[in-house]
Amino acid sequence: MTSRSRTVLVGRLLTLLALAAGWQVFGMLGSDDAKGIPKFTDVATSFVDELGTSSLWGALGQTLTTTAVGLALCLAIGIPAGLILASHPFLTVSSRFVIDFCRTVPPLAVIPLFLLIMGPTPRMAVALIVAVSVWPILLQTIHGVRNVEPELLSTARSFRLPLWRRLLLVVAPASMPYVFTGIRISATLSLLLTIGAELIAGVPGLGKEILLSQSVPDRMFALIIVAGLLGMLLAFAVTGIEKRMLAWHYVPRRTRP
Repeated sequence: MTSRSRTVLVGRLLTLLALAAGWQVFGMLGSDDAKGIPKFTDVATSFVDELGTSSLWGALGQTLTTTAVGLALCLAIGIPAGLILASHPFLTVSSRFVIDFCRTVPPLAVIPLFLLIMGPTPRMAVALIVAVSVWPILLQTIHGVRNVEPELLSTARSFRLPLWRRLLLVVAPASMPYVFTGIRISATLSLLLTIGAELIAGVPGLGKEILLSQSVPDRMFALIIVAGLLGMLLAFAVTGIEKRMLAWHYVPRRTRP
């Protein structure tokens, strides 16, 4: 570990300690504003206790499964649709209004509709994820295809490659840096939608556990911390996959003399 990495690590640890100390002091004030907020030590104790319960891991498994299925469907729909829509300017322009309209619909506005059709089930949460999270992947795919180097397309045409092979072997790899930007956004959004559907609609998972623990503030805050850590792990996982798959895209910077 380099000195810069150690400095960054120490700075982050000090920040976390400062936040924990501030939380502890705020919980000990006893004022009206702090009545519903437990002490940090109580939340930490509840957090450790929850790690040993099967209910937490079962809820985490349900949340992760729903998120993974929804994100996989977004990838299966968004990337091919983006490649097709961006393959011709007419398709890009003609579909723009529909895309702009659908992606601006607030997620909370469609939850009652999905509840009416599918009920408070994981399938409803998956449908909500697809309805909301597919658009960043679709738009970034279109943007990536439209920004492919013209020389690559000219070379592919000179070899008389058919359209489907140009899309698969030339356009898709060249647009992957843009696509992964959409995947990062959609992955975080998918987890938020999953927990939101569990919290609001009662779909089984971590969000429902948070809802049921409202009368036990220590446990509720501990589960909220678990949700935050889960989001961080998901973001790190997507970034790690991106760096591994797109190692050719990351050009190391020259160090200054």
